[in-house]
Amino acid sequence: MNKIALILTCSAVTLLPRIIPYFASAFLSRLPAFIRKCMMLLPVASLGALIFPLALTDFGPEWIAGLVGVTAAFAVSFFKGPMIVAIIVSLAATTLMLMI
Repeated sequence: MNKIALILTCSAVTLLPRIIPYFASAFLSRLPAFIRKCMMLLPVASLGALIFPLALTDFGPEWIAGLVGVTAAFAVSFFKGPMIVAIIVSLAATTLMLMI
């Protein structure tokens, strides 16, 4: 039962920040522009907070491979590259680092 409660809690924590901006669109339109933008970026920020620690701990002693993959994805995204390109570059960088 403990594992089921943990899975449901993690699901709710991940789902709520993604759903709230869509249901609160009328409320968001009355907020200042900076706050509105922060609220719209909240789902992306929560996803990053979930993925980044796992990228560093998932590979064990080869943690640098996860860091290189995240950095590669960040670089592509920073320069406004498409999401699929960021995913492919990240996978390639991580794989290359694991093969070295």
